[in-house]
Amino acid sequence: MSLETEYSPSSVAHHSVPWYIEQYGAKSSATRNVLGENLRKVAYGTHEDEYLLLAQHSPEAPLLVFIHGGYWKALSADECCMWASDAHAQGISFASINYTLAPQTTLAHIVQQCRGAVHWLEKHSQLTPQRTVISGSSAGAHLAAMCSTANPSNSFITGAVLLSGVYDLRPLLHTTVNDPLQLTQDEAIDLSPQLQAVSPVAEVVVAWGEHETNSFKDQSRNYAEHLTAGGCNVAQIEVEERDHFDVIYDLVTPATSLGDATLQLLLR
Repeated sequence: MSLETEYSPSSVAHHSVPWYIEQYGAKSSATRNVLGENLRKVAYGTHEDEYLLLAQHSPEAPLLVFIHGGYWKALSADECCMWASDAHAQGISFASINYTLAPQTTLAHIVQQCRGAVHWLEKHSQLTPQRTVISGSSAGAHLAAMCSTANPSNSFITGAVLLSGVYDLRPLLHTTVNDPLQLTQDEAIDLSPQLQAVSPVAEVVVAWGEHETNSFKDQSRNYAEHLTAGGCNVAQIEVEERDHFDVIYDLVTPATSLGDATLQLLLR
């Protein structure tokens, strides 16, 4: 495959990207209907894009934070909160982070926004969780890593579940993915978790779908090795029958390999 195809996960997915986006929206809308006022929109910053969708179970309940993907240029927290009701039903608080999309802002600023959202959860909400697990899919996994395992100031995140991420951004410089990002070589290096010192997080799950391109699988395996060398306890999971876009459905689903791994980090 060409580099462009390798970093086009839809090339080996079960369905088209628009089909999945419609599914995300429908599942998240159903979740909002179930939770009603228990799922609140709260600002973590001053820009209109800087908000969280927060479903608080109880102040001390474990907290699952999610950051959406979309190659930093698509989707929102509103379309990626589908796990909130399932998490809430299992005694888990849930927060979905929204951020400004490229090309309206830079990737460096998106990282700052996500770190700011996590800091808000730590300092300004009424949550006092004993365990806080951050998760993200694709570009969201990159951002989740930048908030936790590649964030030397992290003191809040106790576990991470990273799904089908891009952790070394340098290959993207030679693809159309970089068109809205306009990353330079130096910026790609500075913003690549794979190229940063590891900030040890006790437990990390690095997962990907069975039906992914070799480059996406390699990105995950290489980052898992980097984390292990940096002192993290890492579980690697290739989720059978899932692809880049539907692997997230299992995030908190009991009796699935991914769901059980996530719930173990939150509930043990």
